[in-house]
Amino acid sequence: MQRDFDLVVTILGELRDADTAALSQEDIEAAVQASMPDAPPAPLIAHHLDILSDAGLITLVPATDDSDAETYWRLTWKGHDALEQEEDDEDEDEDDYDDEDDDEN
Repeated sequence: MQRDFDLVVTILGELRDADTAALSQEDIEAAVQASMPDAPPAPLIAHHLDILSDAGLITLVPATDDSDAETYWRLTWKGHDALEQEEDDEDEDEDDYDDEDDDEN
């Protein structure tokens, strides 16, 4: 299964921008579906949560209540850094594009 970097950035961004420290898997799936025009199916989102965890970018948050069976995820320090790097790279790409436009004029 291929990694979808747009999905990765969307998941990391949703976790960073959340009002709480952690989001349930259902909340992440809903947020991804709301923010991506061609949102992937829930199993693909779940797979990306697992591989993001394997990479240390997000972590599973243990339930504090035994009756709460939902899975919660939070962004790690490394995840924050990765997202900031992606945003910096996008800004540099935009600057390069703007420089090309200036050169043509």
